Parts: sequence; structure tokens; C-alpha cells
Amino acid sequence: MFRSYLTIALRTLWRNKVQSFINILGLSLGVLCCSLISLYVHDEWTFDSFHSKADRIYRVYATEDWGENQQFASANTPFPMGPALKENFPEVLSHVRINGFGTQLKLGDQIFNEQVTVAGQDFFDVFDFELVAGTRASVFQTQSEVVLSEPMAVKYFGDISPLDKVLSMQLGERFEEFTVKGVVRIPTNSSISFGILISDLNYPKLYNSQVLTSAWFNINPETYVLLGDGVDPKILESKFPAVFKTILGEEEFGKSKYSPGLQPMKSIHLDNSYPTGTAPVGNPKYSYVLSAIALLILVVACINFVTLSIGQSLHRSKEVGIRKVVGAARKQLIIQFIGEAMVITIFSIILGLVAARLSMPLFNELSGKTLEFPMNSFLLLTTLSLLAIIGLITGSYPAFVLSGLRPLAIMKGTMPTRGRQGFRSVLVGIQLALSIFLISSTLVMRQQLQFLQEKNLGFNKEQLAVVQLSVPQGLRLRERLIKGFEKAGQFKTELLKYGAVESACGSSHDFGNGSWTSIGYTDDQGVYRNFSMNVIDDDFIPTMNMDLVAGRNFSDSNLSESRRSIIVNEAFVKEYGWTDPVGKRIPGKGFQDHEIIGVIRDFNYSSLYTAVTPLVMVEEAAIILSGAENISFNNSPIPRLIVRLKAGETAAGIDQIKAAWANINSTEDFAFTFVDQALALQYRSDQNLGRIVSLATLLSILIGSLGLYALAALSMQNRTKEISIRKVMGATEKSLLLLLTRDYVLLILVSLVVSIPMTIVSMQNWLKTFEYRIQIGYPIFLIAGAISMTIALLAIGYHTLKTAWTDPAETLRYE
Repeated sequence: MFRSYLTIALRTLWRNKVQSFINILGLSLGVLCCSLISLYVHDEWTFDSFHSKADRIYRVYATEDWGENQQFASANTPFPMGPALKENFPEVLSHVRINGFGTQLKLGDQIFNEQVTVAGQDFFDVFDFELVAGTRASVFQTQSEVVLSEPMAVKYFGDISPLDKVLSMQLGERFEEFTVKGVVRIPTNSSISFGILISDLNYPKLYNSQVLTSAWFNINPETYVLLGDGVDPKILESKFPAVFKTILGEEEFGKSKYSPGLQPMKSIHLDNSYPTGTAPVGNPKYSYVLSAIALLILVVACINFVTLSIGQSLHRSKEVGIRKVVGAARKQLIIQFIGEAMVITIFSIILGLVAARLSMPLFNELSGKTLEFPMNSFLLLTTLSLLAIIGLITGSYPAFVLSGLRPLAIMKGTMPTRGRQGFRSVLVGIQLALSIFLISSTLVMRQQLQFLQEKNLGFNKEQLAVVQLSVPQGLRLRERLIKGFEKAGQFKTELLKYGAVESACGSSHDFGNGSWTSIGYTDDQGVYRNFSMNVIDDDFIPTMNMDLVAGRNFSDSNLSESRRSIIVNEAFVKEYGWTDPVGKRIPGKGFQDHEIIGVIRDFNYSSLYTAVTPLVMVEEAAIILSGAENISFNNSPIPRLIVRLKAGETAAGIDQIKAAWANINSTEDFAFTFVDQALALQYRSDQNLGRIVSLATLLSILIGSLGLYALAALSMQNRTKEISIRKVMGATEKSLLLLLTRDYVLLILVSLVVSIPMTIVSMQNWLKTFEYRIQIGYPIFLIAGAISMTIALLAIGYHTLKTAWTDPAETLRYE
């Protein structure tokens, strides 16, 4: 029996080659899209799940409550946080502090600037990173051991085993030797990432004892804790305030109500309700958006199958009638038609999975990930789900409709068709509405991303190169800043000898690489406030092409005055409601003597996801550090050299920067970034989403167009005699074309109207993630409608013209 069903199914597919090809191609594209997006979503939702203790690992965040509307939280914590939790709460089995710093590594005669990560000694007991070289028992036994990631091991040692090889690393004023004891493979879906890892046994060489033991408001590392089995984190959190009241003292605790909170490690990547730490937080909406897109494309492909099956029902009705006359039961017919759908589905899934495997490199480029095509239980479950869903959806309606036809009506040719045509129109309308929705959504996303690229940020981002300077780590922050600016001054003097360099400046922060130093303080009215800080030199404002709206710039010709001067932005002035800020001071009691000498026009020093916040720029960091109650940053404030190159001389300018670098630091590794590229990377996830949506839109259009093409062929085939009679009666080709396309045009217009609210709701929800955004205007829908109309008419045009041009004599010769 099964063999008979299979034979009939294959014969039917072969007999209807065009429709079968279109069905298989459409469903294959749907499977391709679904499988790739499933891998993406699975990767997003399983971040950090590879750690066997992930359910008991929590990242500690610090909370402060200074009164009404003055609640603050930070994922970076003080150095004493981990030891305090471990010492005071038996529920905490282990703690791991993780933070990074920039320094120099030496291998032979070569010196490299690198970012080094420092981690607690329990790092490999708490986290399950795979050691591809070395053993867990052999790492972090002493302070002079280092662990490398696979890329770093290749960078420094190539194909040679790096174990027990020696690297020299600058800690403080001198280089220390470190022995490589392990090489780690870091999964792509890990919130913790590093290239070079050393033990926190080295902390005393990097920070003074006060910072490590009692500086509760000097915020730097991320702290992770491992809780015991069965520990309820909420109950544990409720115990924190009482203990920290004792640790900080009743007076200090009473002002800020400082206390830690616990964030589950598995929620770090997608839960943006917690404060953001070092790891970038993904937007959980993107996973839902992409899942919905995959489902939409699959629905479009399934609608193609169903509408074509309905269109073919007239041709297969006689087959059904004869089968019923000779004794076929309805159950057998249902099995037959669902079996045919399953055969098409199996072919489609095989082709779709093969295409997905071949498309992985392209998809990884589009999504910004490094996914692999896994042969595992997840792929098997996805495949079986697709088989069941597609097979049942595409096969059920045709099976039950065709098997329910009455033999007598079939033989007499009196079968009702109005209901089937109406249902088919509804399905095609849904398909068109989904396609138009994707087209208009793509247009909105492209327009918003273009707006981000073109928006005036308050400074000129073009032709700016950033060179990170290396400064010994073991000094206090102010001392490191001083040494960094001394180094920047040397480079500026050297660089200005070259013709392709327009100007250069020193700055403790650049753009597109994390937030600037955040300063928390209490003002004269007892209100706790925050502002961002950047330490600059007097060339920063002119080099960046920024505008002063009041006052003047710093001047190194009068260093004594500049050392007590500050410049604020308009947002800072607005926060205090000042009308004449020049000559005033920051209204906080702890800040040393200073004066506001200028107000700079607001510029976007952070991403366009957020509004411009208060900013203070200084040449002397001690002015601000003296009154700060909280200091935090996730973008190291060690000075950079920012160089503006002359237009059209970018390549020559980079060569000249390299030459200046070689003259001053002949042994150090040279590296630079461009500001415009760093700024663009801030919106990489949105750009990736936009590219995927664009590709999904093309697939949807392709599937829908194939379906319309085949549907038009069936429809025109059924209306050939009608058209011939109309031509005999005097109908012109123009009137016939209008008649044949009228229904499709009307359907597209209705679909456009239906898709508009879908687009507005979904895109406004996406646009809300940006502080600066476009307005969705009617031209977008006019363009989307025009594109859809053109594609649809092209898809049905061939068969429409062929039918309109048919010679009536050929059609009616046997009537």
C-alpha cells in the first residue's frame, strides 16, 4: 500500500513539473531561512550555558539609592566586593573578580600593546572554559603564569606549542616574566572573553592596598560568585543590606544605601533590565524578530503550496471522482494527498538543509557570528519539527477538500468553485501583505541606519585616526594620565612635522569604544548626581571641529590657569538651569578650586541609543577626582593620540603616523583605529539585523513571485475559453489586460492597507531603542506598494499577455 501511494505521488509530481518545482523551491527556501535563523536564535538563547555550574553562577552588581529618582546600579564593582561576600556569606562558595588593563608584552626583541585580563584564582573552578593545552590543575598556581586564548597562542607562537614558553609583561615600571600554562578555546556564545589571562595574585603590583581592601567607591572589576546548591539568590540578596551597613559604616550606608545584587549568568547576554557590564548586551527583541521573519517566510512558502493545490483541484477532481467510484475510501485519499505533501516536504527539507550548510559562511558574515552547522539533537529536532509542520500544513487542506468532493458533482461538472476561489484569494492576500510588510520594514531600517551614519554628532568624525598609548599600570590614575599626556605631547610635536597630518590632540577617551569615565558626586543641595569626564589637552576641541557656545578653550600658554579650568557641555548647564555658566564652579563641596571657562555645544560622545548627558572636560584630572564619590569606566581612561589627517591623504597620513611612532617608540607594536569605523560598529547588531531582514525580504519576494507565476498559469488556463469568447465578441487586448489584472491589483492594494499598521507597530517598537530616530512617513508605503505591484505584475504578466494574445480559433475549434 505504501509503495502504491509513493508511486502515485512521484508520478503526480513528475506530471506537474512546474508546480512541483515551484513548491519544492519555495519550501526549500523557507527551510533554508528557518534553519539558519534557528541556529542564530539558539546561539543567542544558550549564551553561557556551556558552563556546568551556570545555574549557580551570578554576576554581582552594585546598587545605590540616594533618594527620589536617584537610584543607580553598576555591573562593575569595587575590588573588595568579592572577598567581602565570600567572608560574610557561607552561601557564597567562590568568587571571581575579572578586569582588564592595557600594557606591553615583549617576546624577544618585539614589543606589543595588548589588553590583559586579570581573573581570580578560582576562575577555572567556576567556569568551564575548555583548555586545549595544559590542565586545570596546572594553571594559576603562581602569580607568574599566563593563559592564552587560541588566537593569541597562534599570534605569538604560531604552530609551536606555547606551553612553558615565556612572555614578558609590563606591570608597573618593569617587565615581569610569565610562563604560558594553558591555551583556552572560548565559545562564541560566551559573555566572558579574553586573549591574555593572568591571576589576581598580581593585583598588589597593579593597585595599591587601599584600592584592593577599602576603596568601596572605586569601581573597576566585574565580580562573579558561585552559590551553593539550593541557595535562593533573592533570600541571599535580602541579607546584604544589614552586612554592608556594618562594612561601610552607618553614616556612609545611610547616604547611599549601597548594596550588591545578583544577576544570573545566563541572563547577562539578553536581559537589559540589569546594568550593562563589559560584555555587550544583545537586544532580546532581535531573536523574536528573526524568529517571526523565519516563520513569515515559511508561511509564504506554505501558502504557495496550498494555493497551487487549490488551483490544481479542478484538474485532479476527476481523478478523485474515479477513485471514489471504484471504491476508494476518504481516509485513503487523505493519506494519498498528505503523502504527496510529505514527499515534497522531504525533498524540500533535504535541499534546504544542504543550502543552509553551504550558506553558513555568508550567513555568518551577515549576522556577525561564527556559527557552525551542527549534526546534533538540536538540528534533528528542528528538522522533524519542520517536517511535521510543513507537511501537515501544506497537505491537510488540499487532502480534506479534495477527498470530500462528491463523485456525481465531479462527473456532471457542477462542483462549486466560488468558495475555493475566495479562500485562495485570502491566502494570496496574506502572502502579499507579509511580503509588503517585509519590504516596508526593510525600507524603514535602511532609512534609520542611514540616518545614524549621516547625523551630525557635534564633531567631524571623518579622517580621524586613534592611536592607543601605553602607560605603566601600577601607578595611580592621575599619575598615569600625566604620563600619558606627556607621551601624547611628544607624538604631537613629531607628527606636526609631516604634511599629511592636519592636527593632533591627546584625550583620555575616544569614540565608539565604551562609555567615558563616570563621576558620581553630591551637590551643594545634597542631591546625588552623575556626569561624564574626559581629560583632554588644548588641541582637542579644534582637532575635533567642535563649537564653543560660550567662553573659551583651554590654553597651554597659561598652564597655571588651565590647571584650574574646566569646560562643560550644554547638557550640564541645562541640568542646573544656568543662564550664564562661565565663571561658576561644579556645585559640589569636595571639588578643589576650579572655574568653568567655556561651554561646548552638545556632541554625541556616546551612541545614538542614548541622549547626550552632562559632561565635564578638564586638563587637570585632580579637580574632578578630589570631589568624586564614585568613579567607574569600562573604557580605559589612559590617553590616546587622536590625529586628523588631511582629506585625500589618508594612506600617506597613516604611513607618517607609523614613521613618527618608529622615531619615538621603535620597539613598540603600532596599532590604530578610525573613529568613523568605531562609531559604525556601535550599530553592528542593527546593521546585521537590517541585512538579514533585507535577505529575508528578497527570499519572500522570490517565493511569492514564483507562486503568483504558477497561480497565474493555472488561472489563465481555466479562463482561456472565456477570453476567446470575449475576443470573438469584440473585446480589445487592452480591455482584456485590465480584466485579467484587475483582481490582482485590487488584492495588492488591500494587502498594502493591511500591512501598514503591522509595519508601523513593529518598526516604531524597534525605533524606540534609539534616542535619535526617523519618523515613519507615507513615502515608505508608497514605495513598498509600488515595488510589490511591479513584482506581482511582472510575475503574472507573461501568462496574462499570452492569454490575451491567444487566437480564439485555436481555443474554440473543437467547441
